[in-house]
Parts: sequence; C-alpha cells; structure tokens
Amino acid sequence: MKIAVIVAEFNPLHKGHEYLIQQTRALTDCTHIVVVQTGNFTQRGEPAIIEKHLRAESAVLCGVDAVLEMPTAFATSNAEVYAKAGIQIANTIPHASYLVFGVEDNNMAILKQIAYVKIKQSREYDKYLKIHLKAGLSDTAAQCEVIKKLLPKISPAIITRILNGPNNILAIEYLRELYRLHSTIQPISVARFKDKAKQTNTSALAIRDAYYANNMTFEDHIPSQVLPFIMESIEKHPIKDMFESTILFNALNELDVKQTYNVTPDIANMFRSRRPITYQQLTATAPNAHYSTKQVKRVALHATLGVTEKDINFIHQFNHLPYTNLLAIRSDAHDLFSELTSIRQTPVIVHGNRNRPIINKYYIRLRQIDQRAHSLYEIACKQKFAQSPRYVILPENADIEPIINDTPAEDFTNTEN
Repeated sequence: MKIAVIVAEFNPLHKGHEYLIQQTRALTDCTHIVVVQTGNFTQRGEPAIIEKHLRAESAVLCGVDAVLEMPTAFATSNAEVYAKAGIQIANTIPHASYLVFGVEDNNMAILKQIAYVKIKQSREYDKYLKIHLKAGLSDTAAQCEVIKKLLPKISPAIITRILNGPNNILAIEYLRELYRLHSTIQPISVARFKDKAKQTNTSALAIRDAYYANNMTFEDHIPSQVLPFIMESIEKHPIKDMFESTILFNALNELDVKQTYNVTPDIANMFRSRRPITYQQLTATAPNAHYSTKQVKRVALHATLGVTEKDINFIHQFNHLPYTNLLAIRSDAHDLFSELTSIRQTPVIVHGNRNRPIINKYYIRLRQIDQRAHSLYEIACKQKFAQSPRYVILPENADIEPIINDTPAEDFTNTEN
C-alpha cells in the first residue's frame, strides 16, 4: 500500500481539484489517495459553501479514497498553522508516501530553498521580518524582502512572484513542516489547472463569489460526475446574512485582546472604535498594511468560537494532533479503513477504531471548538446535519459488499465511557 495525501478545502470541488486528483494518480505509484480536508469553516474565516461531509463525498466521487477532517481551530488559521496541521495528520497515516499540492509556480527547487532557509536561518528570518514590518511593509512584502536577502542568488522578481501566490505560500509551509518532522513523505507539486478554452485558472473563490452574486454557471467549472450532487448540496449553504450577523455580534462582545488567537491591539481597537453594524463595514478596510481582510475575518470567527492563543500553541508543542474525524470513504475500501482505524498517534474518531484518543486538555479544547463550529454552521443553514461518515458506493462497485458502519462517530470526551 502506498498512500498519496492531499490537503484541501474543496469549497466547492471544481475541475481544478479534479485535475489535481488525476495528476496525483498519474505522477505517483499510489494505491490510495487520502485527503485532509477542512470542516465547515475555512482558512479565510468563512463558512464553507457546502457542508463538510457533502464536500468529502464529492471528493470520493471524483477519485479520492478517503477524506479526514482537520480540526476547526487549525483549519481556520493562517497558512503556517493550517499547513502544520495538515502535515502532522498526513505524517501519522500508515504508508503515506506522497504529499501532492497545487502551485502557481511549479518550481520545486526554489520552493524547497525558501522552506529550508526559513528553518535553518529562522532567527535571521524573524529578525529581518520584524524590521521590515516596523518600516510599514505588508506581511507579504516584508517576507519578500527577507527571502531576497537570505537567498541572494535567486532573482528578486522570481521571489516576489512566488511569494505572491497563495498556493505557493501553502506549499512552502508544507515543505517547512516536512523538513521539521524529518518526514519520509515525498512532496510533489502540480501546476494549477488552466481552462484551455478560457485561458484562466479555475478558482473556488471566483465560483463562490459568482454564486453569491447570482451569476454562476456551474457547468463550466464543476466536474460532470458530481455536478448534480453539488447543485443539490449547495442549496443547503449557509445563509450569509445570518452567519455574518451572528459572527459580528459575538466578535464585538467576546473579543479578548489577551486571549483571542491572532488578535492585536490595532485589530481590537478597530472593532471597538468602529462598532460596525454590518460585516462589510468590519472587513472593508484593515487597520494598516500589516493586516489583511482574511486576518480580520479569522479574528472575528475565533472570538466567536473561543479559539485562544493557548489552543493554537498546542500545534507548536507536539508533532501530531490528538485526533481526526473520518468524513467519507469508498465503501469498498476495506483495507484502507483497517489502516486508518489502526492509527495510534492521531486516532481517527469513528466506530471500529482500534485506538482511542488520549483525553487531555489538548483534545478537549479542540473538540469543544469543533462542536461550537458545528452548532454555528447548523444555525446559519437553518438545518441539522448528520455527523457520521459517508460510506460512498461508486457506480462500478454497486455489487461489492460495502463497509457496514451506520453509527455516528464516538465522542470520547467523557472519560467514564
């Protein structure tokens, strides 16, 4: 068994994601593909346009073998934390041999150099970064200047281009965590899918924006085999006004400059001084060039979910997560199910697993945040969602005996059970 891992959001799954899955099969000798997916809230601090189990099921229908969930606290954090969580889960999967990810610039050599220098020269990197930030540069611009200084042999124009690509940034963070863990997983990059007819990259953000603006033609962007499924699923998407009003109210009342993760005095002051009455007012402008709209949204969400600095610091103290959830799996993948339920370091919470998670402060806090996120998502969608994994029967496997597991995932928080 050789497993290739993809870390993704699939929000929603589009033809670019389908291409990445196809390239994973083509570029590796993997026997299975396992995705580490975000839950009902994404790295932008927004609710997913489709519920997490439905997104996972669409991934299986497009060629993935199983989908695991990244805990909400990390899935809604910055690129470094998001990447660390994804890699720490991947690194504990038995037979994980490859990590495959999409990039804007398919130059693995330079991506590796940048990742390596951020580890080996971390003190210099941090020192120079602070200097440039104090000089008034944005975070991206400051990083560019630091990497140019630490890697003078690489063209400054190339460094600028690479560090302005969001997928490139994630790739660098994946590589950095693989280096830090001394992982044997082999990284493989894939250039982003480009629509040959329109000469444009398929973007989940563009799809979401077009959908919310009521000018979306899904047929042009969604794989045909999951198009009916996604069209039906997307009708259950969160009601934006309700979500944003709930987040805004909680952010204004629960934001704690000493506790809430990634909040700064500037951002806290922005909340208090502006007292915005709409989400658009909140995110219209950042307090200064150091902060992006995404960061402001994440702070608001973290204040609502109660995500603190201590919660996120757990990921820097350990080399693996206390658990992950199974969202979906091929119904005929008996061998893969057996391997996933045998994981010890990051147990998969599902009935039939052979290793239960350790009930400690780390586990309890992450589970509490997950549950708050689940409740908030249901309220925004005005409906309840089942929390049990999807066992997906593919059309060509209709006669194969499936995994039988209709019970919901266990909650081990109560140590008396």
